[in-house]
Amino acid sequence: MRNLSLRNKELMAIFFLFFKISVLTIGGGYAMVPSVERALLKKDLIEEEEFYDVLAITQSLPGSVIFNLSLLIGKKLKGFWGAMFASLGVMIPPFFAIIIIASLIQSYSDSIYIQKFLEGCYIATVGLTSLVFYKVIKNLNVNKINIFLFLLGVIILVFNRNLTFFIFVFLVVLNYLYEGGRIKC
Repeated sequence: MRNLSLRNKELMAIFFLFFKISVLTIGGGYAMVPSVERALLKKDLIEEEEFYDVLAITQSLPGSVIFNLSLLIGKKLKGFWGAMFASLGVMIPPFFAIIIIASLIQSYSDSIYIQKFLEGCYIATVGLTSLVFYKVIKNLNVNKINIFLFLLGVIILVFNRNLTFFIFVFLVVLNYLYEGGRIKC
């Protein structure tokens, strides 16, 4: 019984970690990534290299980056239920915020204060997204094969954009084979 209570506390801690970040961050997925990273590293839940490995996998999945990140981080920390609690923590605040803001935005959209606030949010989001991009690039393990595969993909896509999905899958498989299966989620 004691283990169940401890497990429930850990799951709720994961939920509230992602819930708090989701409530307090404006700008969507990439704007939340630095906050998630900071919170996870501060609580020693994950190493920085592990975080960026998971983030790299997250970026290749369809859907919202922050949802996928919460799902994979939650899974890494506490398995299936960790994934469920983390993803719910990230989804609930925007769901209700969109409902509330959508009902208010029409009546206050002419306000100069609201317009300037949204412009400031846009600028902050660009800055946070740029920070994520910089950190991802900094943590990449780039070698000649990675560069070759990237350039090959770009060249093929320039000539035929209809093959985007197949080129993506082909290049991911080639890189995975080259890395010898060392990529872990």
